[in-house]
Amino acid sequence: MATVRSVTFENLYNFRDLGGLPVAPGGTTRTDRLYRSDSVAYASASDTAWLVERLGLATVVDLRGEREVDLFGRGLLARTGVRYVAAPIDKLAEYDDLAGYYLGVLAERGDVLVTAIRGLLEPGALPAVIHCEAGCDRTGVLVATILSLIGVPDADICADYLLTSAAVAAIIERDRWLATRLNLVDAADLNLDYDDWVLAAETMPATLAGMRARWGDAAGWAAAHGLRPEELDRLRETLVAA
Repeated sequence: MATVRSVTFENLYNFRDLGGLPVAPGGTTRTDRLYRSDSVAYASASDTAWLVERLGLATVVDLRGEREVDLFGRGLLARTGVRYVAAPIDKLAEYDDLAGYYLGVLAERGDVLVTAIRGLLEPGALPAVIHCEAGCDRTGVLVATILSLIGVPDADICADYLLTSAAVAAIIERDRWLATRLNLVDAADLNLDYDDWVLAAETMPATLAGMRARWGDAAGWAAAHGLRPEELDRLRETLVAA
């Protein structure tokens, strides 16, 4: 273990445990229950063995679009018995900034996100990992929403979001290698501009504020997209330790 919440892998650069975060009015998020990551399609044989045999991974929630999955595949985990849940977040409208895009994900793909959350409540679904391509934007939105739903304070949600900054250089290097290997001339499915990858400290606070302005809070957003009160209670029971 590199730190309390992160695990060192060969080919995954943005993997971390969402356990150990404070929950209001009391308690913490459970460890070894829910993880976030860059695409697990890149997991090496050693990484895959660790995920399955050491972490006991039961479910992969993949937020990549269908074209991304077709292009980059699902990797070695597709050969295991780990349950695969496709929850594609793609083909959104254009937005002026990243916080606007995040709110667009919540508004345009709320049904997909709620279905993914509901899947975490199924028997035997945990431990689970949520990922997209880099584990930053789409993963960041879903993870922030889940954490907000179970009572993690905004400051801790935002701090978790910014931890991705440490993985940016390695992810960009991998993307450049992929662009060459797959002959992606315009790199349409990859963002190779480092400046676009600098995580602004104000992005997630603006997203959480925008969520509250539109839906009241995360629970209001969830209710608007079909998550039932008893499901929200089960989510808290599942992910929060006293």
